Amino acid sequence: MTFNKSLLCGAMLALASGVAMADFSANVGLTSNYVFRGLTQTDNGPAIQGGFDYSHDSGLYLGVWGSNVTGYGPDNSMELDIYGGWGTSLAGFDIDLGYLRYQYPKTDNSDNNTDEFHIGASRDFGMLSAGYTLYYSPDFFGANNGYYHDFFIDVPLPAEFSFGAHYGLTRVDDGDDYDDYSLSVSRSFGGFDLSAGYTNTVDLEGGNDDNWMFTVGKSF
Repeated sequence: MTFNKSLLCGAMLALASGVAMADFSANVGLTSNYVFRGLTQTDNGPAIQGGFDYSHDSGLYLGVWGSNVTGYGPDNSMELDIYGGWGTSLAGFDIDLGYLRYQYPKTDNSDNNTDEFHIGASRDFGMLSAGYTLYYSPDFFGANNGYYHDFFIDVPLPAEFSFGAHYGLTRVDDGDDYDDYSLSVSRSFGGFDLSAGYTNTVDLEGGNDDNWMFTVGKSF
């Protein structure tokens, strides 16, 4: 399965006439453990991550992001994500519609390469912000019809710290269902974004998978 080039080309054509109103950005980070939906992707080891983003005043955006991973084949050590979507504000809520392709170069199992769509809404209530995003994949890492429900809140703390909490539900037609949650504290300092977090799983077959993560990142 290959990346949906028609989606990417269509979005690029829509943006081409307004490139002067667009923003390009980049990011790079180092984390002690790359955790995706409660599960480590690096066998509890560190990861170097980074990406590039392109956003337009119309709300359209495109991006690419990569990280080292383990467990996706003996010759594969990289995850490469390509994504695009559209964001807007409606009745006080921030709305996001998007598509993402998880790609694992040189994987020994093409089922690992996955397409996923999402729709989400969030709102800033002053004392905190909260949101919900529904993710859907017709081919969730080889399983049929995977759904992920993501609930989160962010709370500003004194001294420019921020607290984040998340609860997620993985539901797959012919796969394993489980929940995950995470708690984190973050702050920007000297131009770097610093965070420390804890994540764990609930009702995961084979036992829970709890992890601590420490991350430092930089945006340009």
